[in-house]
Amino acid sequence: MIKLRFSLPDNRFYLRFRFSETFVSIAKSIPKGSYHPEDKSWSYPNEPTIIKQLLNAFEPHDIRISPKEIPKQCGILEDYFKATRERNFTFCTTKTYYSHLFQLLDFTGKLPANVKMFDLENYLDHLVKERRTKVASVRSSRQAFIFYFREVRKQFTNLKFPRMKTESKLPEVLSAEETKAIFNALPNRKHKMLLLISYSSGLRVSEVIHLKITDIDLTRNMVRVTQGKGKKDRYTVLAASLIDELKEYLKVREYNLLLRESYNEMRANPWLFPGAKNRPLHIRTAESIFTNAAKKAKIQKKVSFHSLRHAFATHLLELGTDLRMIQTLLGHASVRTTQIYTKVARSRLENIISPLDRITNTIEKTNQNKEQKKNK
Repeated sequence: MIKLRFSLPDNRFYLRFRFSETFVSIAKSIPKGSYHPEDKSWSYPNEPTIIKQLLNAFEPHDIRISPKEIPKQCGILEDYFKATRERNFTFCTTKTYYSHLFQLLDFTGKLPANVKMFDLENYLDHLVKERRTKVASVRSSRQAFIFYFREVRKQFTNLKFPRMKTESKLPEVLSAEETKAIFNALPNRKHKMLLLISYSSGLRVSEVIHLKITDIDLTRNMVRVTQGKGKKDRYTVLAASLIDELKEYLKVREYNLLLRESYNEMRANPWLFPGAKNRPLHIRTAESIFTNAAKKAKIQKKVSFHSLRHAFATHLLELGTDLRMIQTLLGHASVRTTQIYTKVARSRLENIISPLDRITNTIEKTNQNKEQKKNK
């Protein structure tokens, strides 16, 4: 077996293999290489061009690597990134698929060209049996492998996996009182406005942090979501009761920006919720804001930032809003996704009478009739 490992003390890569004239010939052909007779290894400087040449030369011979050690400039998954750019994948999808592929290579210690079908099977078994990975994540891994190894590399032209039964879990829904308590737990105007707009418009955390001031239409009480999930634009509602508070927030936002930036820089900052260095607020920061607010409000339910979106949809349904309209506001591609909220909408459940109540009521009426006849 051919192994390539990085040595931090001398900042060099060490190549080891059983004696083979072919392998020795290849090792000699790589520039700046040194042979070490004491442990029969070859070493090379940590230079991306040399390591890339080394990987390309030994790839047909099933070289073993540690992907975390390989310089990014070597581009061991460059064909993947090229394919995602050509297909205009979202940043989120690209990042998720890359994570699955990188973990596979780290598990096998192989370059993509050396991955075999049994490697995929072993890795997926490892996810399920050893790591107890959630079904959704395993399915995402499968999709990443199908895309890369079947569609991009044409390595496994008939690659497919048996269907996995997904877990059907209902979301924990915040009541109106709990939602209000979360808002009231935030003294910071910016943080409070972040959560208010997310709930008011049913936005995902990634959508609300990327809102620009120009996306807010105060005249029509509308919010424009630009390139949401699935790279789709949509409009959603903005609560009329939020308009005055939002105007006050915009003044505070401008003042705070002026404290740290010049007037021209402040004017050039487009984000409704600005972060550092002319960037939007970081997604992790937004999630922490919600988590801390829920903790201060003493919410016992298992909730996350996305719970505001769940609450928006459920509360609208309880108010009698048409399911198709809720689908449009949320930006769901299929109404099936929106239908989950019919299972948690309290008003709809409250209108259903249990058959036990019908039997009990019938028995009680019968007994009352009998008593009335006796009294007569």
